[in-house]
Amino acid sequence: MPKANNIQVMIVDDQPSMRGICKYILTQLGFVNIIEAKSGRDALGKLETTSVDLIISDWNMDDIDGLTLLRVIRKYPRTQALPFIMATGRSDKEQVREAISSGVNNYVIKPYDAQTLKKRIEAVIGTLS
Repeated sequence: MPKANNIQVMIVDDQPSMRGICKYILTQLGFVNIIEAKSGRDALGKLETTSVDLIISDWNMDDIDGLTLLRVIRKYPRTQALPFIMATGRSDKEQVREAISSGVNNYVIKPYDAQTLKKRIEAVIGTLS
């Protein structure tokens, strides 16, 4: 069982308020190593110099959206197996299928609460201790 405080998480969202909500929920779940990225481009830049264990990314962002970010991450050997959870405001089945075919590990519909996010994270990385 992984300990939340040993896991480095990157939150990618262009809305500061959504990053703040996600960070708050993650800290409630015991995560302490949290990196924030304000866009897909920002996330890619940070991934060049930092290792993370999990990405939680918004789908709809201005410069590089979550799906494009996912596809880029899946192209590189160092990040191709990186657990990736997509956060979206829509539960469009076609959109979900597209994310799955691109290699997303799980998704969460916004707004979400701590219990919902915990279930999604545990489905991807295992039970948190």
